[in-house]
Order: sequence, then C-alpha cells, then structure tokens
Amino acid sequence: MSYMAVKDLKKTRVVRETLEREGELVLTRDGRPFAVMFGIEPDSIEESLSEIRRALFSSAVRQARRRSAKNPVSVDEIQTEIESARREP
Repeated sequence: MSYMAVKDLKKTRVVRETLEREGELVLTRDGRPFAVMFGIEPDSIEESLSEIRRALFSSAVRQARRRSAKNPVSVDEIQTEIESARREP
C-alpha cells in the first residue's frame, strides 16, 4: 500500500502508475490518512462503486455495534428518543 500527500496529486503520472501497479493509494494530509483511491476497470465503475459503498456501510455498522456494546442504551432512553422524534413536526 502506497501513501501520497494530497499536494502531490498534481503528479498525475505517478498517481496513475501507482494505481496501476498497486491498485490502491492512501492520500494523506498533514501526514494523516484521509482518503483512499482505487484503480478500476473503465467498464466496471458502477460495480466497483457499489462494492465500495457496501464495504463502507458494513464498516459503519460494525463501528456502531462496537460503540453500543461499550455504551449500551437503556430501553427507557430508546423510548424517550422515539417519543421526542414523534413530537417533532
């Protein structure tokens, strides 16, 4: 896996070659990762996007489950939240 500073994106040949060689590239800002680029086949853009979105959704669900396991919500809190949402216009 290769890392590249966002300021270096103007080096398009390096970006393209890295994606062709490795298939992925982690973009950094101030030395910290903030985005990932994936190489794809031109005729598979919709399928690739669908798979990436599915993976991101699964990751979000896992994170939510971990958070709820650490800080469980009581039935009373859930009921209060439901009642509050129902009162909103």
